[in-house]
Amino acid sequence: MPRFVRWTALTAAAALLVTGCSGGSSDGGEADGETSTPNSSAASGSGTPLPSSLTSQKLDWGRCKATGGLPAPGDEWQCATLKTPLDWKKPDGETIGLALIRAKASGDDRIGSLLFNFGGPGASGRSTLPWYASDASELGERYDLVSWDPRGVGASEGIRCRSDKEIEASESVDITPDTPAEEKAYFGDAATFGKGCQKAAGTLMAHVSTTDTARDMDLMRQVLGDQKLHYFGISYGTELGGVYAHLFPKNVGRLILDAVSDPSADAEGHAENQARGFQRALDNYLKSTGQGAEDGTRKIVDLLKRIDASPLPTSSGRKLTEPLALTGLVRPLYSEASWPTLTSALETAQQGDGSELLA
Repeated sequence: MPRFVRWTALTAAAALLVTGCSGGSSDGGEADGETSTPNSSAASGSGTPLPSSLTSQKLDWGRCKATGGLPAPGDEWQCATLKTPLDWKKPDGETIGLALIRAKASGDDRIGSLLFNFGGPGASGRSTLPWYASDASELGERYDLVSWDPRGVGASEGIRCRSDKEIEASESVDITPDTPAEEKAYFGDAATFGKGCQKAAGTLMAHVSTTDTARDMDLMRQVLGDQKLHYFGISYGTELGGVYAHLFPKNVGRLILDAVSDPSADAEGHAENQARGFQRALDNYLKSTGQGAEDGTRKIVDLLKRIDASPLPTSSGRKLTEPLALTGLVRPLYSEASWPTLTSALETAQQGDGSELLA
């Protein structure tokens, strides 16, 4: 999904302009001035120094192309490809390409690069950063704003586990199975998805961990010419930032971790934490419409049950199933700016038209 949240922490982001966050750098010092000469090698999974062909590579920045069905960003944006080891335990072996995007600092008092990860895992930084950057004009004066498609995502050796038709079919699988047939379909779909990923990824499948991505970040830091890594992580991006700080504590500059993901939680724990977060967001939304959180939630649950029993027609001809309705409900909860859209979509769905909730 992209799990995007609007920057409710923009006031905290301003701290990046004046102070450091804990994690290995002092307040000021090297992190404040112009960039220094980067470390000559990064720790690989085997402890072997990286070859100079990687640490000294020159990025060929050029105009960004349209990706992911989105138009190309404006002329202030540049794109390049970073070579990184496929297997960090074999830094001299096969390499893969990571798609980077940046907008150079607009002011004279430049601090360095500020690296963004928008969560997921699986969010494309290359397509997301230009959209977010309008809210970061102050940061853009003193930092090069930089993001990337992590390994296995988008333009970085992206792993495509399903075809468009398969995705559409999976979105109609009942995610609240209450019959043996629905349970069989639900678990069968999950198994099919896993097999599809394994087949599409090939040898990359064993090298798309958070640790691999954190090591990619440190190579990125070096090639960008930064002594310290300055980082803004959202949702899963907070976990990635924490892993980076653990692996490279001396290389940490300024970190902001927004919408923190519990690094100690397992898959079930993450699901429970996210459900609680969505419920809080839903409660706040319902209160903003003048409804009580409990009564409003009950109405939505009743609507979803009706859709589960009888999917709603839409203007596109596609039926709005319960999973699709849940997606249409959850997405607007990330941003208060989308709440009016959600109100309209729920009202039309209550009247038997699923078009807006599907969109």
